[in-house]
Amino acid sequence: MTEAALINRLTTEIRELKPLLQQHLVDQDGDMQPYVLMADVARWAHESSTQVPDRVSQLMRLLEREYATGEAGIQDLIGDGFVEMLPQSPEGDAVLNLLGPRLRELAEDMHLFDS
Repeated sequence: MTEAALINRLTTEIRELKPLLQQHLVDQDGDMQPYVLMADVARWAHESSTQVPDRVSQLMRLLEREYATGEAGIQDLIGDGFVEMLPQSPEGDAVLNLLGPRLRELAEDMHLFDS
């Protein structure tokens, strides 16, 4: 899967992310910057974890699957573009606690659970 295909899948399955993509493309003059967009997705997940927790959970499951089966480029995009952009515990707990085993291990390696 390519970075663009991952972004397309995320914005198709999690419809709340579509406006993020649209605004991103406006801000970037139509050029997709996947790492910048994934940082926006991380902020959305953090800000939306109390309003639409089921959608944030769905996003976490999708990212876990893609990370587990993805090639190095996809793993880097998810790890560096999304996980690393999450707030550290305890502020980020609402999302950090939804991470699957692989992404949780990555977050632990990034010291996001150190308080």
